[in-house]
Amino acid sequence: MSLASTPSTGDDTGSSTNDSGTEPDSRSRFWDFNGTRDDDDDMGGMSQLAIQDAVSWSRLSLSQSTVSLPEYAQNSSLASPELPDNEQVCYGMIYQVEVKLSENNMPKLNSELHHEAQVTAAERVLTFTVERKVDHLTVSFSDGVTLGILSDLMFESFGLIMERNSSFFLEGVAPINLLRERIGKISKSSDRKIRIDINVYGPRGTKKKIGGELSGKKVWLQRPDSYKTNVPYDNPHVVSFPEINHVSADANNARRALDGEGQLAKHDRIQKMVSEVYVSLQRAGELETTSGDRRLQTTLLDHQQRALTFMKQRESGNIPEKYRLWKKSSLEGQELYVHRVTKTRSTVKPEERGGGILADDMGMGKSLCLLALLLETLDEGRQWAQQKHSEEYHGSAIERYSRATLVVVPSALLINNWLNEVKTHLGDTLKWIKYHGVGREKDLDALADSDLIVTTYQTLRQEFANKRSMLHKIEWYRVVLDEAHVIRRPSNTFHSTCLELEARSRWCLTGTPIQNRLLDIGALFAFLRAEPFHNIAQFRRFIVLPFEQGDEGVKDRLVLLYDSLCLRRNKDILCLPGTDERERPLRFSPEEMKQYQSTLKTLQRSVSEKVGQYEKHREFGLFQAQLQLRILCNHGTYQKPFSWKRNMLQLDESLAIESGTSFEARCDGCEQPRPALVLTTNSCGHFVCASCLEYLEDILKPADSMPCPRCHYKDLAKCLRTDAIPTRNNRHSGHRRDALNRRMYFKDVGFSTKMNALVEDVKDRMEEMKSIVFSCWTHTMDLVGRHLENASIEYLRIDGDTLMSRRQRVLDEFDKDSGARVLLSEYYLVSN
Repeated sequence: MSLASTPSTGDDTGSSTNDSGTEPDSRSRFWDFNGTRDDDDDMGGMSQLAIQDAVSWSRLSLSQSTVSLPEYAQNSSLASPELPDNEQVCYGMIYQVEVKLSENNMPKLNSELHHEAQVTAAERVLTFTVERKVDHLTVSFSDGVTLGILSDLMFESFGLIMERNSSFFLEGVAPINLLRERIGKISKSSDRKIRIDINVYGPRGTKKKIGGELSGKKVWLQRPDSYKTNVPYDNPHVVSFPEINHVSADANNARRALDGEGQLAKHDRIQKMVSEVYVSLQRAGELETTSGDRRLQTTLLDHQQRALTFMKQRESGNIPEKYRLWKKSSLEGQELYVHRVTKTRSTVKPEERGGGILADDMGMGKSLCLLALLLETLDEGRQWAQQKHSEEYHGSAIERYSRATLVVVPSALLINNWLNEVKTHLGDTLKWIKYHGVGREKDLDALADSDLIVTTYQTLRQEFANKRSMLHKIEWYRVVLDEAHVIRRPSNTFHSTCLELEARSRWCLTGTPIQNRLLDIGALFAFLRAEPFHNIAQFRRFIVLPFEQGDEGVKDRLVLLYDSLCLRRNKDILCLPGTDERERPLRFSPEEMKQYQSTLKTLQRSVSEKVGQYEKHREFGLFQAQLQLRILCNHGTYQKPFSWKRNMLQLDESLAIESGTSFEARCDGCEQPRPALVLTTNSCGHFVCASCLEYLEDILKPADSMPCPRCHYKDLAKCLRTDAIPTRNNRHSGHRRDALNRRMYFKDVGFSTKMNALVEDVKDRMEEMKSIVFSCWTHTMDLVGRHLENASIEYLRIDGDTLMSRRQRVLDEFDKDSGARVLLSEYYLVSN
């Protein structure tokens, strides 16, 4: 078995824009230090190892012609002749059953499918045998190679039937071209799932008995799309009437055609449609410019002035008629208003005001636009609050009305970013409050008598869960969710907590309103209370379900919603200078190549022993092996043999970083699905997300120990992560991990081609520009730090061991013209 990794280098440099949309300091540069691939020519004769990238396992040509199987036919005439009771019949089909693919068998799947395609000339359908094991059902190719495992529901429904009746069996069926296409798109562990049809066969005499058992378990058999031609079809769940002909199979064939393009490639369909929606948007090009308040100390760029116009229109309700969702109409002489998407009717003109979504790309200045809007509407906010206070009736849960804008951000670091933006662009114009930490303001009148309050989702959720939320007792002039995709899951308590906030206007700032599902933006519409989509069920009804059913009108409906409620632009309108990317090929030294080959063989043996095994608990597998080889490309001969066995957590974190938000775990603190960059305790085994750790740090005094939020283990800080992670070190300069851990992982003497090349690049024009080195792996950062110290280069560092309260100070110090010229940072700290 070959493994997917190569000795490599990939020192990329580039530029970016800051959140104000201005061009960044051209003296900064960035390194991605995580072992990207080189060409095979740079591997020193390693081509015989046949190393291939994991993503390319299944990307072979899909262009083979399709013919019908000689013994397997598409559903046409399914008449059921009279048969003896012991004759085999096809009871029917279970549609699109989930199969979890075996991680250890992934390299074999593509070769099996390629072989099947060559043998059968890429026939229309491929069949699989289903075997009963002790506690699960496996799906295998005809030669015994395991495809994967059926869902637990299938085992519960069919396990006992298969055990007592040897004539009863299941058969998997899937179009080979679609199967190869779906597997070819799997790039990470969490995607290892496909769906296939399951045909059910058994004796005709037991048809009614088995049919009754299945219906009792809510399992219903359908007419099969494809089945064996030499076996009659006789479905126990079909009620036949002599006067009525059999239903045509056209509906099933149409569904199969749709599913081939849809169910197995739903994510691609969503992304394709979203791209088409963005191209169809018109409102952004028709907006006029608004220069902003004279007190604004930063001149707004053209696209920011147009964004300010959009935001003022959405808050005032002065929206151009063509972008209103409610269209004026008449029926039998009566004037009424009809919703363009849902066709809902209203005899009263609905108000289309109260906020929206600013969805520009990152770096285009969304926060600056919001601050400009805040400054422009300060007087309006005061008048609104005074009017609300003078009203005779107030909401029972509301105790104050405030002119303030409440901004909710994902982390304490972003609170500091917002406040720095205020100081930069507004000076001392605003009265602001940082609502975070143990010493945060508790006086309701002081909170209400402010212009801007910034807090975190975690603080908001924690107070609301304990029924002591000060922020929910105030009705705000404006509530803003920064990185609003945090609330994209309606079942998430962050979503319900934010939904309960009361405000005149509500805004979402996010560069990704739709990440993986259409419902993502539906959750944002629900927060905006954009009727009738304040009820998320309406979004499912008119957008999500029609899309899943292949309704081509969904795109036009989304265009209407986007143009009315959302402003979306990308950086192409800024005409920024392009990114300067440079790739520097490197060659291993003979000693590095020798260690690489030795490690590769060891990992091959370790992984190949697990091929075909079914393991309920995840163990060291192919993805981790790939990452270990990439790490070795960084560390060279400094890395001790078998050190990867003591570094499993870091490998898991690296997988999470590469796979994005789709790889998640449930935090034992907030009990929410959170990115799998988690902290875990050796003593109690619970997971704590970064937000909960930040919250614990804020509510405890410096001298206090940190209890586990689930089991209250006395000192969380002493048992964080694993022995691969040392005790916290609050020093941000010359950051060092404990000596014992370094001795376990690194040799005292070694050689790394990549580290030497990195130091050379950093030294180049070091006085003219600063450098940021990113890495997924803290051990790599350790080794980079050692080489920088040996070269007498001062550097700063932030990683998971850096307290939240110190991270901003590190960034502020690095931002100064004097001092350290190099910053080492972990990826996820920047993404948070």
